[in-house]
Amino acid sequence: MSITQFRCSINNARQAVIATFIALALVILSVVAIATPITYDLVWDSLFDVAMEQNEQQALKFEALADTSINQGITPEDVVKQFQIIFQGSRYDPSNYVCLVDEHGEVIAHPEITYVGSIIDISYQRKEQALSTLLLSYVNVSLMSPELDHDFSADNLPSRSVVKNTENDNMDAIYQYPLHDLGATLWIHIDVALLDKKTEKVMMAIGAVIIPALLIIIAIGTFAVRVVERSFESKLEKLARTDGLTGLANRRHFDDQLEKEWKRALRTANTVSLAMLDIDYFKLYNDNYGHQAGDEVIKKVADCLNMMVQRASDTVARYGGEEFAIIMVDCTEQEAVLFMERLITSIEELHIVHAYSSCSDYVTCSMGVATLKAADDVDCSTLLRLADNALYRSKAKGRNNLSVNG
Repeated sequence: MSITQFRCSINNARQAVIATFIALALVILSVVAIATPITYDLVWDSLFDVAMEQNEQQALKFEALADTSINQGITPEDVVKQFQIIFQGSRYDPSNYVCLVDEHGEVIAHPEITYVGSIIDISYQRKEQALSTLLLSYVNVSLMSPELDHDFSADNLPSRSVVKNTENDNMDAIYQYPLHDLGATLWIHIDVALLDKKTEKVMMAIGAVIIPALLIIIAIGTFAVRVVERSFESKLEKLARTDGLTGLANRRHFDDQLEKEWKRALRTANTVSLAMLDIDYFKLYNDNYGHQAGDEVIKKVADCLNMMVQRASDTVARYGGEEFAIIMVDCTEQEAVLFMERLITSIEELHIVHAYSSCSDYVTCSMGVATLKAADDVDCSTLLRLADNALYRSKAKGRNNLSVNG
């Protein structure tokens, strides 16, 4: 083969390779051009569904918290205040937050206190209508539709909406869940721009490294969602089982824990001791020193109990009002009595002046303790009744003492 022919062969091969790459590039560009809008819509829709499903789970937990509070006799107004405390306890992120709106469209609880009292002015757009629009220019779409429903009534069913604020043109994906006992609707907001940005990142990853990058983003996104979800669940669960004033276990958690420890003792043939405590002449203290001072006394006594009870297996709870309870597992009657006697002294040694007490110059507690070995023919309600009877006898004996009911 001559040099000229060899050069021609090389040129032909180079041209063939170039032509192949050009043809392949054109095919890829064509596929990308056709698939990108469809893929973008699918990705955005999926992110929307995931966000709304998470919002639905959050709404159900808030509903459970509201129901528990109402069942405990807390007024709807105070429950709304609880929600305000919860909302303000977390960092306010304008792109993702939760608020309460009443049936007139007035914000009654919001992470940013300055928004409370504001009237929400929006127009609705159904999710399907929003997604049918070309999403590349989505933020420029006007959602003014006067024929759509503007009723903020708590009677509405849970709904998923994409809305545009008529004041600043911000677009939000909103999950609305009615809390009927409060006469309000829970609104969970996600800025649509966040969904747009997330979708664009996914599309860039697909274009850059296709499947590996997509899998990494999904893994990171799933991990982040789970971390946030678990953190939120942990906070809600802790709030649902904790007394707001003292930080001790509340009555609901106490009931659950007593039943749990009783069943465990039944399996291991062990004993359970239960102590009931009541602050002596607390009504007189409240009447003469004021309710705020009374709350401080409850907190100081609770702190003392929490400090004295060292074993992680034991449970200290605020049973109600000025009454407390301590569950002691794997504890003999003698050990329980010795501990409670030390506790009586420790509370009086707090030296909280109580000039209206008939049994001491300081705040004191009457205590009753009962110890039972778990058995099939006895339940934990018997232990609770015996401890309560012991507390009654302690009061009858003059208070600031301990009675035992074995």
